[in-house]
Amino acid sequence: MNRKLIFFDIDGTIIPEDTGVIPESTKEAIKKAKENGHLVFINTGRTFSGITQPIFDLEFNGYVCGCGTHIYFDGKKIYSSVIPKEKCIETVAVLRKNKVNAFYEGDKGIYFDYSYSNPFMERAKKMLRTNGKSVEVILEDKDEVFDKCLIKFTDEDIDKKDIIMPFFEANYYCIDRGEDMWEMAQKGHSKATGIQKVCEYLGADIDDCIAIGDSTNDLDMLKAVKNSVAMGNSMESILPYCSYKTTDIKEDGIYNALVHFGII
Repeated sequence: MNRKLIFFDIDGTIIPEDTGVIPESTKEAIKKAKENGHLVFINTGRTFSGITQPIFDLEFNGYVCGCGTHIYFDGKKIYSSVIPKEKCIETVAVLRKNKVNAFYEGDKGIYFDYSYSNPFMERAKKMLRTNGKSVEVILEDKDEVFDKCLIKFTDEDIDKKDIIMPFFEANYYCIDRGEDMWEMAQKGHSKATGIQKVCEYLGADIDDCIAIGDSTNDLDMLKAVKNSVAMGNSMESILPYCSYKTTDIKEDGIYNALVHFGII
């Protein structure tokens, strides 16, 4: 078998969103895939600073972060794209003016705006296992920028959606995560472009790539490859775009998917 490049989402694919504990079968599957000569990659909307130690402990060959904006292979950064400082400041101003729930993700940290009540922050802190930094760092430090942001509209601020979305649609690649949550990534970048850049760097064929995910922010990479896997716990809307549906994340979903494709 040709060497395969396997790209894994994190949340809902590697890590169950309810327990936050990586299944032992997932750890074993990734270890066996590497032993069999394949390359394993994280491909996540999270920026590098948002990847937690349990993921690093699995020793992936590479990391595609921030929807394809920062890519690492074998411990080296091989690609990077950042949002201009002026655009970061303008984005914070738009969200702050309208008091919309959001947090910002960058290669150097996760940033929260403490200038107004933001219940979404607490959920994000728990998921990312960090208290992060104040967004004031972005506004005051010329060397710090963010690469993307995540917005969650609530019943209290849903009326602001029509006010701020034109700004984001003009300046960002907007990914509808469902339930009024939006991921705002850099235009021209996605999990799919991340796979393409890894292939270019390694001289690999995209037909030798497998993508595994569970939600709408995985659609780009699932559509980009011939062999795409939906977790058993996936959103129904992604199923038409996947060539195989495995079992639930907590029912050996990753292990079963890699067995299906002959990886292990």
